[in-house]
Amino acid sequence: QVLLAGRLGAAGTGATYDFGPVLSEIAPVLRWADLAICHMETPLGVPGQQPGGYGSSPFGGRRILAPYEMASALEASGFDRCSTASNHSYDLGKNGIGSTLAALDDAGITHAGTARTPLEADPAILTINGVHVAHLSYTEYSNTVLPTESWMVNISESPERVARDVRSARGLGAEIVIVSLHLKQEMQYQPAPADRLFVTDLTDLADIDLVVQHGPHVVQPVEIVNGTVVYWSLGNFLSGMGFPRSGKYSDHHTLDGLLATVRFTEKASGTFDAEPFTVAICNELLPRTVRAAVPTLADPGLNPALRRETQACLDRTIAVVDAVN
Repeated sequence: QVLLAGRLGAAGTGATYDFGPVLSEIAPVLRWADLAICHMETPLGVPGQQPGGYGSSPFGGRRILAPYEMASALEASGFDRCSTASNHSYDLGKNGIGSTLAALDDAGITHAGTARTPLEADPAILTINGVHVAHLSYTEYSNTVLPTESWMVNISESPERVARDVRSARGLGAEIVIVSLHLKQEMQYQPAPADRLFVTDLTDLADIDLVVQHGPHVVQPVEIVNGTVVYWSLGNFLSGMGFPRSGKYSDHHTLDGLLATVRFTEKASGTFDAEPFTVAICNELLPRTVRAAVPTLADPGLNPALRRETQACLDRTIAVVDAVN
């Protein structure tokens, strides 16, 4: 079973940070998966480095840094790997890419999407329960001017470019290929026409088992495109969005997310069937604890205020996604 989680972009105000409590409720779900993958949207700092805002980008967005301690909390909660290609990947330049990947390395979490060397940018093959798996990560755009070394941040320039990488991974022995894509269009509850065309062309050009997308900050449907399971948007996993008066991100939908949970079953032909069973998750508004909605609501002793908040999150999600667990 493979599990992918959405956007991580938390920041704090002290010298050290403890994310254990906010991730503790979701940890049993993460640890159940054979391979659990997060999307690290913002760079991670070095130990003791102040997280938070680092000014504006040349294109109007915010440059953001998350705490170093996030990586160890992810590992302790059950994550094995993270995609790191996003619009924020180069917010703090080469140093930000270096500190992010070093923090993940320190925590024993593998990664794809950004790189410190050309060799690190090449597709890697993971062996999960004896199955060879490739996980590739790309972003559609960047908040900042990108480095001249194009291998430092994977840009999804065209379906053909991503398809070439998929074929390369297959050539290295990948039996299952997962592609993570970070999108530009935010706060939309259905895939943008251009994104739908990109994925349709990509899955027509290359043999991909699972496509998972991030960036809109709200959940979007799950569909089958050219025989490939596609999660159009996982929404948010852990973020500072959803507060009133926080601009376009104040919508409570930014508190909602999905875990793209997929079971791969090998067929006689040697190929794999992908069976999605999606888990709805909720960012609790004040303490930011991440919870799986359905198991949380099944607790008869749940605090009434938290029950109302979690039920509202689940209701928003099932209005968009056909089946959630």
